[in-house]
Amino acid sequence: MSGSKAREAEGRVPLPGRGAAEPALPDRYRIKRDDTGAVLTCVEAPTVSVRVQHGFTVTAAAARSAAPGSVFLDGAAQGEPFLDPKREVYNLDHHEACVRSFLLATCEQAMVLVRKGLDLRKREWTVYANDADLDTVLAIWVLLNHLRLDDGSTETRARVMPLVRLQGVIDAQGLDMQDMSALPPELLAEIQACIDELREPELALKRRGRWGESDLVGYTADRLRAIDRLVYSPTHFDDVTDVEQLARVEITNGSVAVVCRSKAGIYEVERQLRRLHGKRLGVIVLRTGAATYTLRQVNPYLPTSLERFYTHLNLVDPGAGGHRSANRWGGSTEIGGSPRTTGTRLAPEQIARVCQQAFRPPALVQRLRRIAGAALGSAGILLAALASAFLPGLIGRGAGAPSGLAASPAQFSVLLVTLGGALLLIRGLRAPGLYGLRRPAGLDWCILLPSAIFGALAGGVWIPVPATTPVPGWLEPLGVLTLPLAAEVIFRGLLHGGLVASFAVQECGGPWLLSCPVILSAGFYALWGAILRHPAISLTQATTGGPDSTLPLLGALLFGAAAGMARERSESIAVSILLHWIGVAAVLLAPYLGSLL
Repeated sequence: MSGSKAREAEGRVPLPGRGAAEPALPDRYRIKRDDTGAVLTCVEAPTVSVRVQHGFTVTAAAARSAAPGSVFLDGAAQGEPFLDPKREVYNLDHHEACVRSFLLATCEQAMVLVRKGLDLRKREWTVYANDADLDTVLAIWVLLNHLRLDDGSTETRARVMPLVRLQGVIDAQGLDMQDMSALPPELLAEIQACIDELREPELALKRRGRWGESDLVGYTADRLRAIDRLVYSPTHFDDVTDVEQLARVEITNGSVAVVCRSKAGIYEVERQLRRLHGKRLGVIVLRTGAATYTLRQVNPYLPTSLERFYTHLNLVDPGAGGHRSANRWGGSTEIGGSPRTTGTRLAPEQIARVCQQAFRPPALVQRLRRIAGAALGSAGILLAALASAFLPGLIGRGAGAPSGLAASPAQFSVLLVTLGGALLLIRGLRAPGLYGLRRPAGLDWCILLPSAIFGALAGGVWIPVPATTPVPGWLEPLGVLTLPLAAEVIFRGLLHGGLVASFAVQECGGPWLLSCPVILSAGFYALWGAILRHPAISLTQATTGGPDSTLPLLGALLFGAAAGMARERSESIAVSILLHWIGVAAVLLAPYLGSLL
C-alpha cells in the first residue's frame, strides 16, 4: 500500500489544497485578550496559556527568576537552554550558549518534556515565544496536545512524530541533513510536502514584507488547526464532551474550581474535567441555563464543604433571597444549585471568586488590609460630612460673614446620612446580603434589646445637641432621626459589611457568637462617638457622666455589640436602625419617667 493510501486508511487526510476535503474537526483553539495582550489557549489544555509577540525577549537572569510555570521557546530567553524542575521554569532553545548541532530543536525538546512526564495539569503555565516559525508552532502544538501525546495510545504520537522529527532535523541541522530523520524515502517526501504546506503562509507574508506586522497569535492558531487536520480525524473526538470553561481559580491544597458551560450533564462534565485537570479538580460549577448553575464538590477531602460556599453566595448574590426565602443557593454537602425562581445575578468570574473565598480563608495580611480599608472608608465619610457642614461656616466667619453660616448638628446629620446612604446603596445593591439590605429574618435578635437599651442609657447612642444658631423648627427633630440612621449606615452597614466576607459571622437561628465584624464595628463606632462628643465639635451628647467619663464609651461598645449581633442574626441593617431609634427614645424619655417615679 502506498504511503498516501496507508495514511488515508488510518483516518488522516491531506492538508487543504492537496486534493481532499477538510475533515470536520472541532475548533479547539481560543484567543482571549487581557491587560497584557492576546493569549492563545486550547480547550484540552486549559492550564496552558501561550503568548506570541514579535521581538519578545528576556535576559538569561530574568528567565532563571521567572514566575513558576514559565516556558520560553526558541530564543524568547537570551540564554542557554535549561530545565529547572524545582521552580518549574524551562527554556527550550538551541541558539545561544550551546552547540546547536548537538541539540534537539525546540519542537523535539517539547516532545521530550511531555514524554518524560512533565505534568501540565498540576498548575497554571505560560508559554512565551517571539516568533511563529514552524519549529515554534510545532512546540506549541505539542504542549497544548500533551494529554493526547502522553496517553496510553501511541496513535497520536505515530502520526505527529515524523513531522516533528523532520522539522527538528531541518531546523537544527539544515535542509541537506534531512536523511538524519531516518524516515523512509516515500514518507520523507510526503512529510516534506506537509512541511512546505504548513510554511507557505509564513513564506508568503515574508515575501510581501508583512511578517513583522502580522498577528502572530492569530497566525499560530491557524497553523495549529492545520496541524490538527494532519494528525486527527473526526473520530478522535467522539468521546470528548464539549465543555467550555468560563472561569477557573485555585482554591486550597492545589485544588481548582472550574466554572463551565456544557450541554452534557454534571457527571459527564466531571469525567471530561477530570481528564483535563486530574486530581486537582475540586469543585465544578456547571452553567445549565442563562442564570442557573449546578454545583458539585468532586474532592470530598477539601477542608470545607459546599455549605460554606452556599453561605457566601447567598451573601453576595443580588438574585438570592434572605433566610426565609426559598430562592437561595443550596443543596447537600456534595451537590446543589443556584436560586430556582430567578436564577443568579452573578457572572461566572464572580462565582469563581466567591468559591475561592469560601474554600480558602483569607490570609492575615488580607484581613488586615480589609480592616484598614473599612476603617478608612468610615473615617472618610465622617470627615467629608464634617468638612461639608462646617468649613463653609468657618470660612465665612473668617471673612467677616455672619456666624449663622455655620451648620447645625442636625444639618451635619442630614449630610452624613446622605453621603453614607448613597455609598451603602451603591455597594449594597451589588451584594445585599453583605451589607444587610434585606428584610429582617427571625425574631431571636429581640433578646438583644435589653442590652441595647442599657448601652443607650449609659450614653451609647448618637443624639444631636441643640443648635446654637437659628434653624427651622423641623430640622432638629429630623436630626434626631437621621443621626442614628447615619451611624448605623456607616458602622453596621458599610464598615460591618466590608468585613463580613473575610470573617465568620452569625446566621439566623444559628449558634451565638461575638464575631470580628461585630467587635470591630462596635469599636470604631465607640471611637467616633468619643471624637464627636469633644467640646470642639460637640455633635452628640453624652447623657451620663462628665466630659472625661468612660461610661459613655462603655455604653457605646455595649450598644454597638448588641446592634451588630442583631444585624447579623436578622440579616438586616433595618433591625440595628430600629434598635438605635429605640435607644434614642429611651434616652429622651428617661428624664420624664424618672420624674414620674
